[in-house]
Amino acid sequence: MEWEKAAEVMNRILPGETVLVEYTTSYIPEFLLRFFVDYSKRTGTALLIDDNFDTLHTIITHAEFMNLTIDLRDVYVQKTGGRIELGKVVAKVPFHSDPRIYLKNYEETSQRVFKEVPSPTINLVLGLENIFLIVRNPFDVYRILLAIQRFTGNKRRKAFYIVNRKVMESLPVNVLPELERISTTLIELSPYHTGANLRVKKSVNLSLAGKEVNIDARGWE
Repeated sequence: MEWEKAAEVMNRILPGETVLVEYTTSYIPEFLLRFFVDYSKRTGTALLIDDNFDTLHTIITHAEFMNLTIDLRDVYVQKTGGRIELGKVVAKVPFHSDPRIYLKNYEETSQRVFKEVPSPTINLVLGLENIFLIVRNPFDVYRILLAIQRFTGNKRRKAFYIVNRKVMESLPVNVLPELERISTTLIELSPYHTGANLRVKKSVNLSLAGKEVNIDARGWE
């Protein structure tokens, strides 16, 4: 089955990895969130969502219009900005326009959260584009990139950064090439009417490189 093939890719992502998942404008985030929630439940792996500026609310609202059920009752959530709380909110990161202060807040908060939630945790990062949209100084942009890179190797989590490729390419500072460089695994998702094709473009696990599977929503309620 296609779900099992996609789950096998997940199984082979190593704790400590930084995985960059790129998609084009579509409903891929909705399908992907449902997949991660299902995978978390079936495998008994904790799921922690970094929700930047209510991105999670937007995805859930779209899913409801699509009649796509996504159960967040057992999903841990760490929020930066925004006001709408979904899932089990375990921490709120104070956002600050000075990236040095924001990154200090984020690192202190996330270190505490990763000690509290079961590990290794699947850490799904949503709305990273919003952070880069607010931070426009090139030096500050690279501070954020370095912070992401420092988390690589933290074996308490498998991190998945979900980004809209076209939005990232339109930023004043094109950070996408650097994100691709520092990621340990790079995944490209292409939409079709009931799901998405997943292609591994690079991976530290060489057996994954070039692998293609589908995440298909047919049969989901």
